[in-house]
Amino acid sequence: MPIACLASGLQFYYEDSGALDGAYTTLVFIHGTAFTAGIFRRMLPYAPSNRVRLVFLNRRDYPDSSPFSPDELAGLNNADLCTRRTALRRVGLDYGAFLVWFVRMYNTPPLVVHDDGLREGGIVLVAWSLAHSSAAALVACPNELPEDQRAILDEHLRAYCTLDTPSTSFGLPQLSQYHPLTEESIPTSERVPRFERWVSAYYTHSIDALTSHDTSLLDLSPLPYPAPPSKEGQPPTLEAMDAADKQSISWPGPIGSSELFLFTMPPQVLYEHTRLALFDAEAAKVLPRCRFILVWSTQGGWTTISAAWDIERIYNECWHPTRSEVGRPLDVVELPWANHFPHWDEPEKTVQTLASVC
Repeated sequence: MPIACLASGLQFYYEDSGALDGAYTTLVFIHGTAFTAGIFRRMLPYAPSNRVRLVFLNRRDYPDSSPFSPDELAGLNNADLCTRRTALRRVGLDYGAFLVWFVRMYNTPPLVVHDDGLREGGIVLVAWSLAHSSAAALVACPNELPEDQRAILDEHLRAYCTLDTPSTSFGLPQLSQYHPLTEESIPTSERVPRFERWVSAYYTHSIDALTSHDTSLLDLSPLPYPAPPSKEGQPPTLEAMDAADKQSISWPGPIGSSELFLFTMPPQVLYEHTRLALFDAEAAKVLPRCRFILVWSTQGGWTTISAAWDIERIYNECWHPTRSEVGRPLDVVELPWANHFPHWDEPEKTVQTLASVC
C-alpha cells in the first residue's frame, strides 16, 4: 500500500500508474467530497499512451491518510477569520509538501521549456470539485513554503488545474442557495440520494446560455426526483454506477466534520486564495512557470458552469498588458461531452484532454 510519510509527520495514501521511459508529465489528482482516490482509477489504463504518469491522492480524513487533529478541526471551524484562513492555508501547503516528497522519492522529470515553447516533463496538480477549496492555497501563497520546497516546485510545477469546480470553492457569489443536502422540506434520509442525482446528472443547457456565457440564462431549477435522463439519454453517473464500485470509492465520514468546515468556509477566505492564485504578481514570481488551467463540463450543473464563466469574466476584466494585477496565465478548457464526473464516465477522453492542455 503506497503511503507518503512527510517530514512533518503527516501521511498521504496515493495510487500511482508508474514511471515511463523518457520525458513524461505527472498529473496529481485530488478528489472532492465523499469520494476517495478510487474515483479516478478508471483513467489508469490510458496513462502510458498519453505520456503521463497519473497519481491519485487521498486527502486527509480519508482512508490511510492522516486524520485532522481536534486542534486542526477547531482551526478550520473557528469564528476568527484569520485563524480559519491560516488553518485552510496549511492544508493546501501540505499538498506542496507531498509533491516535493514524490519528486524526491521517484526522481520525476522536471519541467523543461524548449526554445520553440514546447513544454516537457513537470507536474500538474489537478483539484476536482471541492478540492480547490484547500488546494488553491498552494499557488496562492507559495512564498509560505520552506525554501527547499519552493526550489523543487519551481523546477517541476507546470500547472495548477481546477476540474469542474463549483462557485463555492472559488469564493464566488452563488446564483442560488439551493442544495439537496440542506433541503429542509425533504426527510434527511432522502437527501443523499437526491444529492447524488443532482451532482452527477447530465444537464442540457440552453444554446443561448452556452453561446453567451451569461449566467442569468442558466436554469437553476432543482432537479426533479427521480432525475430524468438528459436529451442524450445518459443517466446520472452515480445512479448508473455498479453498487460494488460505488461502495469501494465512497467515504462519507468527513461530511459531518472537516468537509462541512470546508464547505462552509467563509467566501471571503476562499476568494482571497483564488485572487492571489490568479491575480497576484508576487505569488506568480515564486512559481513563475505555473499556469492556471480551469476545466469545466458543458453538461455539468449550473454551480460549476457559472463558476467557470465568472472566473473567465473577472480575469478578462482585470487583464491588461500594462497592469500587474494578473499574476498567472489562465487557460479555460471546455469539455462538451462531460458532466461532473468526466474521469469516471469518459476516462480515456479525460486523460487525452488533460495531457494535451496541461
